[in-house]
Amino acid sequence: MAGRTAPIKFTEPEAQVLLKVMDAMFADLGDVKARMLAVELRGLGRSEDEILAFARRPASACCDVIAAATEKVNVGPPRDAKKLRAILKALASPAGCLALTGKRGPLFKLDVVTVQSVVRAWMNSPSAQIREISKAFKLLVAYVTMRAGEGRKSPNWPAMGYSGPDLQALHRAARAAGPVDFSRCRVQLSSLERPLGGTSMPRAEVICDCVVVGSGPGGAVMAAELAEAGYTVALLESGRWRSPEEQTCSEAEAFRETYQEGGNLFTEGRAMTILAGAAFGGGAAMNWSCCLPPPREVREEWAQDFGLDWASSERMAEAVERVRERLAMHTEGVELNAANRVLMRGCERLGYQAEVAAQQGWQPQSPDDGGWCSLSWKHGARQGMHGSALLDAARTGKLLVLDGCKAEKVVRDASGAACGVQGTLFQGGSARPVIVRGRSVVVAGGSLQTPLLLLRSGLRNQHIGRHLRLHPAMTIWGRFDEQINFFQGAPMTTVSRVVENQDGRGYGAKIWVPNFHPITWAALAPWQGPDQFKQALAGYGNAAPLISLVRDHGEGKVWEDADGCVHVSYSMQQADKKHLLCAGEHAARILVAAGAREVHSAHDSVEPLKLSSSASGEA
Repeated sequence: MAGRTAPIKFTEPEAQVLLKVMDAMFADLGDVKARMLAVELRGLGRSEDEILAFARRPASACCDVIAAATEKVNVGPPRDAKKLRAILKALASPAGCLALTGKRGPLFKLDVVTVQSVVRAWMNSPSAQIREISKAFKLLVAYVTMRAGEGRKSPNWPAMGYSGPDLQALHRAARAAGPVDFSRCRVQLSSLERPLGGTSMPRAEVICDCVVVGSGPGGAVMAAELAEAGYTVALLESGRWRSPEEQTCSEAEAFRETYQEGGNLFTEGRAMTILAGAAFGGGAAMNWSCCLPPPREVREEWAQDFGLDWASSERMAEAVERVRERLAMHTEGVELNAANRVLMRGCERLGYQAEVAAQQGWQPQSPDDGGWCSLSWKHGARQGMHGSALLDAARTGKLLVLDGCKAEKVVRDASGAACGVQGTLFQGGSARPVIVRGRSVVVAGGSLQTPLLLLRSGLRNQHIGRHLRLHPAMTIWGRFDEQINFFQGAPMTTVSRVVENQDGRGYGAKIWVPNFHPITWAALAPWQGPDQFKQALAGYGNAAPLISLVRDHGEGKVWEDADGCVHVSYSMQQADKKHLLCAGEHAARILVAAGAREVHSAHDSVEPLKLSSSASGEA
């Protein structure tokens, strides 16, 4: 977590440029194109009036664009805010605009059609740095046009067939499930007087048997095992525990409150987006509930290539079974939503392997059926870490929770053994320095934050921060005549392993059904012009997306700069690209076999495949 600077505020020329770009990318299509879009989408379950209003609505009519963009930028890394302001400043000047667009500026004086051609040129530029500009603007237009505003809704949702959550019903269901109140485990640090003449808050101290950093699947299971063995466990987590009544199932809020860097974390050059959890319960708080044990090929590789003999032993099998029981992994009674039925149907028609994917815990029944899980709404029995391992730890009375705590350094004694963790606790609107002392320390902050903490603690092993695997993903979707509403019901309840093992060593990709709400959907949708973009968005309710996740050979690296900003570099190997393309081809065939009328890619330069009614179903 980077040290936060003062919130940015756009200057008037910067704001004018930003508004011009937003209104060019999400533009009023005019009467003729609006009616063409209405005809194109006729029969998809939306009213003509909704489609026409959507088509004629520019970004500036959706919300206060500058306020929404400022909100988005200020939850991301400060370096990204500085880059954006530098771009806007350049585009607001004649010379800078000429350099970046080939047009005499400032950009806000250019007509909308010219700005659209500029954005299109940025999208298709051979320069990664120029493409990065278009990606930044595309993420902003997705946020400002799709975020919930007044009345917890966006004016664009009806045309997409999307409805927001019924919060009252969700809160009633959560109360009926009897969620645990982790505030009872929370360490409350009373205000301490500053010493006379002192300027800093005294460091508070917490004593326990074991310190665990991170509340995700690794840290939560460790906390439960230790607490059940009778040890007092202090759990440090950067995310804050929120009761169901505090949650709104808002996509914008979920990014802000539960994802690292507010969901604005990328590999260098924005080549890949990284959605990493920063929540109480770790990534499991907003990840989908699919829960599969480590594959045999992975365990054998750990044993053979890294000397971890136990990984392929009976000891490992017993440990996996113990975790399966704690997380309530099961396949019985798993319900498939419409999109998962599409995956299963397409695979059956093609003779591809497909199966019901094991789930952690049980999806809550109506009103949500698991569809809000990616917004950190998990209140079914044994769901997430807060419903399973952390719940088990809390029930022992041995768990001390320090949520909202930034772990800064592992403390070591004179012999070099870890004996505590130093950090800052953000509680009650103030920041408090804290040291948590224990006889042992477990660092389980995930693949990004664990190496950063170890490096800040003075460890210098050359492998720390290296060998990062990101399992790159590819998204394609089919558009169907019938309503799919894939945001309703649990995602990832079906998996196809048809291309899982492409090299005989377990490297390949799995094909799944994801869960995307409107901001994410708009960020993924390709942009080659506002009419094509709006058509893709309006097809949301009839879309069935599939993602292919590759088991990668490629490696990355994570590090922090002097300002505390997280950097990730990553390069895909050719074998991984080949495996991902193979999976993408199979996913497209699955969609066609299932009856899709169109097949789209999330890549901006790929034209959609449009099928005649006679060709649909033939892959």
